[in-house]
Amino acid sequence: MALTDVLSVMSDEKKKEWDKQFTADRYHLPPQEIPDFTLDAVVTTVVALLNDRHQFIKDRVYAVFQSLSRQHKTNKAFGFSTRMITSGVCEGVKDKWVKLKVEFKESGLMPLSELRVICSYFRGETVKPVYDTKKMVENMVGHVGFRNWISLDGNSIRFRVYKNGSMHIDVHPDIAERLNNILAAIVPLALPAERVAHTKATLQEFPALKRCIDFHSRMQLAELDFTQNEKEWSSWTSLGYAGENADKTRQVNADVLRFLGARVTSYHVTFDYDPTEVMRFIGHMGAMPDIKSHQFYPSSARLSEYVASIIAAGEGERLLEPNIGHGDLLQCFPKSVNVTGIELDTLNCLVSRAKGYETTEADFLAWSAANQIQKFDCVVMNPPFADNRAKLHLLAAASHLVPGGRLAAVLPLSLQGIDNLLGEGFRTEWMDTFDNEFDNTAVSVRVLYAERF
Repeated sequence: MALTDVLSVMSDEKKKEWDKQFTADRYHLPPQEIPDFTLDAVVTTVVALLNDRHQFIKDRVYAVFQSLSRQHKTNKAFGFSTRMITSGVCEGVKDKWVKLKVEFKESGLMPLSELRVICSYFRGETVKPVYDTKKMVENMVGHVGFRNWISLDGNSIRFRVYKNGSMHIDVHPDIAERLNNILAAIVPLALPAERVAHTKATLQEFPALKRCIDFHSRMQLAELDFTQNEKEWSSWTSLGYAGENADKTRQVNADVLRFLGARVTSYHVTFDYDPTEVMRFIGHMGAMPDIKSHQFYPSSARLSEYVASIIAAGEGERLLEPNIGHGDLLQCFPKSVNVTGIELDTLNCLVSRAKGYETTEADFLAWSAANQIQKFDCVVMNPPFADNRAKLHLLAAASHLVPGGRLAAVLPLSLQGIDNLLGEGFRTEWMDTFDNEFDNTAVSVRVLYAERF
């Protein structure tokens, strides 16, 4: 059974029934019906349980529906809405040292834990039990406070907790629809024949769903305890042994940490920045940037050194990085430069902020259109290449230069044949070409230098 995901998909009640077969006395009254341990019995039992996985998920969905508070009108009697309310999440407890403290209750958090498992199933991930919901809720509410929304699990769910013990849970509209489809299959007469589709406004309230790393990997990453030593933050770990024979969780964690810029050795993980907020985000969201859709290919130190040499940014100059990512293109620039970064992905924003850059989370083209009044002495950029986005980002970035301002852009070779690329008012020069400077891609690039007059 451990080689399948059946036990993870089972509800707690079903798992107790399963365990009881192996712990109960078969001769005790009432007698326990335990099949003989034969090959035929094992194969028949395992195949039957594998075929019942969808039913186990249906049972868990129905259990969540039944657990919702009937005292709140937001909870519909005939199905799931995008928002649901549960109660008994926490209560105030007095002791002799603290006048009043809030204590969270596992039983009250059951609907949220169950929804997390169900959503992971809908996202097509390997279903695993969630052990950290209570600790995660305690930490996140302690971090952002009561009555504030907290997003989870690749934007599948968000919740907020009130001091009276109630919790508002919003699920992504796409997931709410799938929950209702399952509920309709269980109790066909409970839901209206024609359900109202989600409005455009409801859909726009939720960011797009993202794939997540599994719960176990996230939990281990979030529990890493980093200690600062001068300009480094390190934590003990055994992730350095993640090689060909390592278990999947260890390999995933090592890959995630290296993506975030950590040095992973046999016993330690070391960052050049404080990773506290980054690890907290990984723990509750679990979503990593989609490299292809975000066109995220970090710049090498060689590219950064070259771009820094031709821009020659001085102390106090204002510099714009429209696609800052982890700040890799800026690693060779002096710290005295005033950097403004724009970044689409939340996790990348947290990394660049942890490195000391002032980063705004936004789509650069939208930000540029709304902030034309903002001008800069320098622009350095490594824009996304696909779908002509490099040219669009280049033109938008150049519009933010002051007269006499300088720009250096890492661009695909396909743009070097375009005459007057930036239009009137700019002096441009194509500089050096670089090959194989990005991991996982063999693209060649060339640096464009421009001055505005």
